[in-house]
Amino acid sequence: MAGAEPGGVAGAAETDAEVPPPGEEEMNGEEPEDTQSGANRKQEALDYFRAKGQMERAREVLRLFSAAKKAASIYPPNHEICINSFTAFMRSFNDYLAWREDFSLRIVGEEFFYEEKLMPRESILYYPLIGELKNKDIGGITIAAGLTPGEFVDFLYLLNLGAEELRDKGGLRRLMEERDVGNITLDEPGTWEEKSFEIKERDSAREEYFDAVDVIRELADQVMTDRRLSVSKANRVVGVMLNRVGENRSAVLGLATIKNYDEYTSFHSVNVLILSLALGSMLPLDRSSLMILGTGALLHDLGKITIPQSILNKTGPLTTQEWQMMQDHPVKGADILMAQPGVHPLSVMVAYEHHARYDLAGYPKVNRKERIGLFSRIVEVCDVYDAMTSARPYQKARTPDQAMRVLVKDMGTAFDPLMVKVFIDMMGLFPVGTLVRLATGEVAVIYEPGESDAMWPRVKVIRDPEGGAVEPRIVDLVYLKDKIGETGQAILEALHPASLGIDPQEYL
Repeated sequence: MAGAEPGGVAGAAETDAEVPPPGEEEMNGEEPEDTQSGANRKQEALDYFRAKGQMERAREVLRLFSAAKKAASIYPPNHEICINSFTAFMRSFNDYLAWREDFSLRIVGEEFFYEEKLMPRESILYYPLIGELKNKDIGGITIAAGLTPGEFVDFLYLLNLGAEELRDKGGLRRLMEERDVGNITLDEPGTWEEKSFEIKERDSAREEYFDAVDVIRELADQVMTDRRLSVSKANRVVGVMLNRVGENRSAVLGLATIKNYDEYTSFHSVNVLILSLALGSMLPLDRSSLMILGTGALLHDLGKITIPQSILNKTGPLTTQEWQMMQDHPVKGADILMAQPGVHPLSVMVAYEHHARYDLAGYPKVNRKERIGLFSRIVEVCDVYDAMTSARPYQKARTPDQAMRVLVKDMGTAFDPLMVKVFIDMMGLFPVGTLVRLATGEVAVIYEPGESDAMWPRVKVIRDPEGGAVEPRIVDLVYLKDKIGETGQAILEALHPASLGIDPQEYL
């Protein structure tokens, strides 16, 4: 079994322990700054739910816009189906106006963006709509609060005219002026450059990732100095990453492909945090529970600060004494966390149990018959997956698909079968960031999981069949089915990035 160290993997068991509401854990007597940080976290939670609610309403507006446009392309405006579709859109749009003064949708490349946030699922579902809008020289649509049902209906029927007919009549914008459609404005193609959206969002997420790495370093230094750590700082990191998971789980999973050979433990801790929050959100757990899970995931390896680097990075076999030190780190980590005011007991259990294994055959020995905790079972899968896909002095990095096969092989012994199944459903057979060779011979990076089939993800093609660099382009592999057949393989193999001198992070 490959893992963070030889011989052990984490596991976890259901618990009936009560989870406090958001903010309650701050009142357990940490340093004085926690009163303010508790208020800050409550505000962060409110901001998170507002942003999530706004995005959900935007998705609904787009869905009903697409449905109304389709109805208008088939039936006359007085048909019952059209009337129902138009009414549903206007109702949803008016509800949305409680959050924003207008609705703005942008097209960047082959994707929809709302409020500078990528809409990955909608970009796939409404891919034909994106193509049609681009074909009619539309780079974005803004719908103002004053929109009337009549304007909306007129716009739909104008939009459904063919591109050639629109050109013959002077263009869509001119026709909109003639019909007095003034509350809908259209952007020219290319108005919204990729840098203003995708790159800006990517850079912001990466900055938050490296901030989290800095915090875990700082916390380790604090513990080494006086055995105390700032729980509020750990909670802030967890809150920021949890917000990212809520906004775009696939994009955040791409961050977990960042590795650092020389600072393995710090980067590993943040990667396990991201993977655990993403997996927990699939179950689903509420925000309060995810915060507790995240704190345990971020600090699960804190006990390693007591182990010399010469042992952590040793290439040869460990002596009996060295191996005992490795096996002691979960207990020492739990002891450190128990001494910190404000750390939830379930977070402590994650540090204690993350190598105990699902079948209780790991370490430390758990003297009970029931399974280890749920949060520990989540973290064990994420811990071992990230460890297996990271290069260490004593092991080569496995490709993500190889790591997935190990998880499957050890289901029911090292790992909770349900957690492995949900993890694979979340990541896909080829997780985000995997470098692959396609059936076309091209080299690509997995960009997003498949919407309905893990074998058909979205990829970013970066090399031609001869190995030459190409302008990166996003391809939905489901569209290769016509070329290779339903039973064919779109992906031939996973590749080691180092062997080709490629950093997948550059393309995510």
